[in-house]
Amino acid sequence: MNIHAQQQREPISLIRTTPPTPDWMGTKLSKTLVELAERNELEKLLRYHRFGGTEADRQAGATWLAKRFAVAPSIDRILLTNGTQNALLITLVCVVGSGNLLLTESLSYYDLRRISGFLNIDVKGIAMDNDGALPDAFEHACKTLNPKALFLMPTVHNPTTMIMSRERRLALADVARRYGVMIIEDDVYGFLPKEAPPSISALAPDVTWYAAGLAKCIAPGLKIAYLLPPSAGAVASAFDRFHATSTWHVAPLSAVVAQTWISDGTAEKVLLAIRSEAAARQAIAAKLFARATYLAKPEALHIWLTLPRRWTQSSFIAAAARAGVELRPGSMFALDEENAPNAIRIVLGSPETRASLERALIALKPLVHD
Repeated sequence: MNIHAQQQREPISLIRTTPPTPDWMGTKLSKTLVELAERNELEKLLRYHRFGGTEADRQAGATWLAKRFAVAPSIDRILLTNGTQNALLITLVCVVGSGNLLLTESLSYYDLRRISGFLNIDVKGIAMDNDGALPDAFEHACKTLNPKALFLMPTVHNPTTMIMSRERRLALADVARRYGVMIIEDDVYGFLPKEAPPSISALAPDVTWYAAGLAKCIAPGLKIAYLLPPSAGAVASAFDRFHATSTWHVAPLSAVVAQTWISDGTAEKVLLAIRSEAAARQAIAAKLFARATYLAKPEALHIWLTLPRRWTQSSFIAAAARAGVELRPGSMFALDEENAPNAIRIVLGSPETRASLERALIALKPLVHD
């Protein structure tokens, strides 16, 4: 392809961690909708809200969450929500509250701060290492800052891909318990690895509000997440605060599709396909970025690239744009942007095909090597 033709191509975005879904999923969805229509369920679905999820929805959620817990959690602890961000908003309102402090790691999910800012919640970062938040730093903050909660993504951390050890999870839960501080666990990537420690909620349910959506392991368009507070009483309290606000309720059609797919094994099949494709894309990155420095996990949807010394984040992003690749600065994940590591998250899952991803990484290859 000549240079002019290459310049005419649409830029390849490596920004959003969209999972690479299998090409047969659309056909499967069509079949599922036909089956629902034949059972005369579609008309009923359009008439009612699905407040917190039906018993069947929550049972499907418990079945799905059992992958991250030793046993399936009780359905009276599960709320169905309109995606993980809705689950986090509900949790922040119930656990932290306006005017109070939320802790998180020094590198953390950037939309957490957007949601917190909307709720007038202050967010402060604490020190972390290659195993996640440091228990000593958490304890010091508990003693001096009076936080209400600590937000964590312990399994395939965003952006570093770190998977926190079981020992670190237990140590942080112990600190939380001693100081009466809750842990908010976002496990949206937790289903991707073949092997990972149990969720913090499984290890310490008394101090954890847990949220896991289907966006990264099945499909973002379903807009479904499962919120698991510490107790049935906490579920009832959260529901009472939000029951009249319909925006957090899951769309009934999405709920039935998720329920059906979890029950008939389709969800598991999609998850396995996404895992396999993610691993294949990580292998492409490993081959092309063999001399680059980055963090990754075999089934992660992104990598965390340390930039060569000659680049600032802005100059690297500009050079990538000239090469036809869209990126965003890694500093957006840092609570202290001035002291952020000179690194960028590169998403492998968002291009629709491996060929498109490979073109993007080939374009970046001369930039990422010293």
